[in-house]
Amino acid sequence: MKLHRALRSDWSGVAPQQRNIWQRYAARTHGIVTPANFISLVGVLLTLRGLLLLAHDHFVSGLILLLIGRLADILDGLVADYTKTKSPLGEAIDASADKLLILATAIVLLASHLLPLFLGILMGLHALYNTSISLLAKQLHSSLHPSRTGKLSAVFEWAAVGLYILLAYLRQQQRPTVLVHVLALITVILFILTAAISSINYTRHTYYKRTAGA
Repeated sequence: MKLHRALRSDWSGVAPQQRNIWQRYAARTHGIVTPANFISLVGVLLTLRGLLLLAHDHFVSGLILLLIGRLADILDGLVADYTKTKSPLGEAIDASADKLLILATAIVLLASHLLPLFLGILMGLHALYNTSISLLAKQLHSSLHPSRTGKLSAVFEWAAVGLYILLAYLRQQQRPTVLVHVLALITVILFILTAAISSINYTRHTYYKRTAGA
């Protein structure tokens, strides 16, 4: 699992004449125009479109678009690494899009009765906490980078969302739901465990920086 992590832009240490074509575009636009950022944008749009379809009971097409959109969260890091265009801006865009989409998903699916209340609350609290700790770290002139545990928690989180949408669809079709229900609960437990570990690690990193600067 590639992490979209960067202390500085990949092209900053490369002479202009030796940069690849993607690095040249990235350098000219201060890191805005990169293949990874384009994939992140497409992922956001597909996810929002999927949520809109789900809100109107289009379960299959909505779930497909939602999952494809969230696969972009994995793909953008791979593309940034392959094209050598990782940068702090790209990392910030990736992280911000993830948090905003989590909140939007929790709100839309709770309003559409496609998520259990406890999961929607957990998703919202997790996104808000990580946003708060990131802002605190920034004030302390520190930086938090995506961790493998954090990325894994996001995988379990979106998997749980997908399973509960599938559960709602099966109930509408009056089909058996026991297996999917069990899988959804297991996935939620894995999400809680990995999210707790990643949040604790982020907090420890920020607290260490705070005490070190005191």
